[in-house]
Amino acid sequence: MPVTVLIAEDDPQMRLVLKRILEESQGIRVVGEAADGAGALAMFDKFRPSAVFLDIDMPFIDGITLAREIFKRDPLTYLVFITAYDQFRAEAFEVYAYDYLVKPFKLDRLRQTIKRLRLHIDNHKVGSRIGLGDAREHKEGMKLFRAGSRLVLLHLKDIIFITKEGRDTVIYHTGGRLKTKDSLDALEEELGEYPFVRTHKGFIVNLKMIKQIVRSGSCYEIIMAHTGKRALMTAEKLRRVEMYLGAKKHA
Repeated sequence: MPVTVLIAEDDPQMRLVLKRILEESQGIRVVGEAADGAGALAMFDKFRPSAVFLDIDMPFIDGITLAREIFKRDPLTYLVFITAYDQFRAEAFEVYAYDYLVKPFKLDRLRQTIKRLRLHIDNHKVGSRIGLGDAREHKEGMKLFRAGSRLVLLHLKDIIFITKEGRDTVIYHTGGRLKTKDSLDALEEELGEYPFVRTHKGFIVNLKMIKQIVRSGSCYEIIMAHTGKRALMTAEKLRRVEMYLGAKKHA
C-alpha cells in the first residue's frame, strides 16, 4: 500500500514543489493539499494520512498548533516541518517531528527525507534494534473497564498497549480493541506497576508484549506482539525501562 501524505502549506509554489518531489518517489501518494491550518486539520480527519508535510506560518491555525492537534488524534503520524523559521525546532520535536527542514533547502535534502520516511514506514527497519530480556513474573489479575454503558472484564496479561485515538482511550488486547472514556493518566495510576509502563505521554505499554524497539526520528517505535499497531517510547523512558528491566533480572 502507498504511503499517504497530506501537504499543509500556504505558498502555492511551495505546495507544487512538495507535491512534485513527493510524487517522484514510488510508493508515495499525496491525498490532500491545504493552504491553511484549519483546512489541513479537516483533511487530516478525512484522510488520516501516514505523514503530514507542514509549514509553520499558516492562516487560521499555525503549524505548531496543527501538529499538536494531529498528535492528539494519532500520535503515530509522521510530521515533517518545512518552514522558514528555525526557532520552532523545540516545539516541533515536542510532538516528535520526524524531520525539520528550514527554507531555503536543497531539493536533494527533501528527497533524502522522503526516501528515509518511505523506507521506514514500509519496512520498520530504520535504526538499531534494542532487545529487552525477560523480567520477573508478575501476579496478573483481571480488571473491569468502562466501555460506554458496559463494563468489560479483561485479563491484564492480555493487554498489549493503551493509547489515545481522537477523544477515546483505546485498549489493544489479544482479543481485539476496547474503547473507554477513562483517561491515560487514570489508567496509568490504576495499572501503575510492572509490567505496565507509560512509555510516552500517548501510550501505556505492557512490557511483556514488546517484540522489538527501533529508533524513529527523535524517539523510538515499539513493535508489539499480537498486533500490527506500533507504540512510541521516548529516549528518556527507554533508559528507564532498560534500567528497570535490568533491576528486575537481578532481583
